[in-house]
Amino acid sequence: MKLENKKVNSKKLYSIGYCGNLNKYILECVVPGSVWYNRYYEISEEEFVKYDTNSYELDALVDSIRNNSYNSDIFLFSDMMRENTKEQAELKEIALEH
Repeated sequence: MKLENKKVNSKKLYSIGYCGNLNKYILECVVPGSVWYNRYYEISEEEFVKYDTNSYELDALVDSIRNNSYNSDIFLFSDMMRENTKEQAELKEIALEH
């Protein structure tokens, strides 16, 4: 997925940006383990803009959603197909369109 205006936090293993295909701001979280993959969450434009001045709030959000796995209210979809519902898998396909 191509995120516009992408900002990366390599210490916390996440990035944020805008996905034009979905018309949403996205938080892309790396899930480390034996197989590394990404989970995608919706964030607000305000959260995206705040990153430059106060990334600690977004860091705290990342910590919180990692504890909730893909059960978070802002979870959109995952690269791990078994974590997605049919609707989330379809959303992922839309996000990946060129």
